Amino acid sequence: MSNSSTSTTPPAARWRRTGLLLFLVYLVAFAERANISVAAPAISADLHLAATTIGVVLSAFFWGYILTQVPGGWLAGKIGPTKVIAGALFCWGVVSIGQALSGSTTAMIVWRFLMGLSEGVVWPAFAVMFVVWFPLRERARAAGLSLFALPASSIIMVPSAGWLIETWDWRVMFVVQGLPAFVLAFVVLRYLKDSPEQDARLSDAERDHILATRAERATGAEAASFWTVLRSPAVWACCLVYFLWLTGFYSFGLWLPTVVGQLSSRGIGAVGLLSVIPFAIAGAAMLLNSRAADRSTRPKSWFVIPPLAVGGVALLLQQFLPATLGVQLTLMVVTGIGVYAAFGPWWAWALQYIAPEQAGQASGMINLMGSFGGVVGPVIVGFVATEGHAASGLYVLGFCLLVGALVAFGIARVAPRNWAATTAAAAVRAKSTVLEHSEEAPKR
Repeated sequence: MSNSSTSTTPPAARWRRTGLLLFLVYLVAFAERANISVAAPAISADLHLAATTIGVVLSAFFWGYILTQVPGGWLAGKIGPTKVIAGALFCWGVVSIGQALSGSTTAMIVWRFLMGLSEGVVWPAFAVMFVVWFPLRERARAAGLSLFALPASSIIMVPSAGWLIETWDWRVMFVVQGLPAFVLAFVVLRYLKDSPEQDARLSDAERDHILATRAERATGAEAASFWTVLRSPAVWACCLVYFLWLTGFYSFGLWLPTVVGQLSSRGIGAVGLLSVIPFAIAGAAMLLNSRAADRSTRPKSWFVIPPLAVGGVALLLQQFLPATLGVQLTLMVVTGIGVYAAFGPWWAWALQYIAPEQAGQASGMINLMGSFGGVVGPVIVGFVATEGHAASGLYVLGFCLLVGALVAFGIARVAPRNWAATTAAAAVRAKSTVLEHSEEAPKR
């Protein structure tokens, strides 16, 4: 590279060209995943479904989701992540329209299962994009940008879905919210590239910067077997924490509009607007907690365990405080802060107990086990809810979050951090500091 390119900050078009596009894909993904939560009361009334049946419908997505995460990674490596992402987007559009045409419980369950199958391949494809497109010290921010789609999709999707249902019906809502997936599939095929080498629009300076600073894949003795991951107590403990956490997280998001609707008599449109409040505050808490964790010298567990405990306590208090809209919505806000805020520092903390060469396999396994929480959580809430009132079943999720926080506390106190993982992270930070100083120094 030229002297000017080494003495100045490298271009950052990758954030607009790749990072922003991946965020938009995940925004659509979570909208397609969660819009049924707004439609659930209308679907229940139209198809005459009990709370237990609605719980099964809500969880059917995760039956398919857990099946395609590992195959999704293999497929991304075989044909390229861009084609996998574009294919998934097209499938979401088709499935969304299929949901609109459903006339029975069985049909709705099948379409939700297919939605899960098609979405399960996306995060593994994203992981490939993160590794190929972003330098090592930018990878956490890249993943965080995509994960911010969780609260952002709820902020955008919930009120728009409520308005569409109130103006027309839930079938129109599925069709309208399915159309962006088709448009984005074309955009991904046209503009997203599998690697910086394939993007002719990328400047030479930025391409060279990415290739010089991204991590190389482990080979030979450095590539750990999956059996090593399966034998790790720390991995299994993290799997348990993530399962309990996501049992509360997914159930909270899917049942929230129903709970608000049962507490409010202002119509589905108002329910959509009221449901935005917990997600908006939770999204802000997620960003602030991540920033605080990166800047603090305290262990990352300080930014994971307390939020989970706070969310669990808020759900338990819901059973003992007045069942008014104001009180319950306040508790929902606190719960949202708890279940969302820990996402930022979670992976940075959990992977401290795992050797670097095992990080990919271990994180895939933890994510897979956590996804089972999306299967059982909605069903549990629907099963224990009394007289069809969803709020009466959320206390179970409170116990899940508290037990998850307790297990995480045990990991932080007992499990030894992996020496290779911690020293590797320190080495990356030290190397980054050296590079920053060298770039600021005048070229001799």
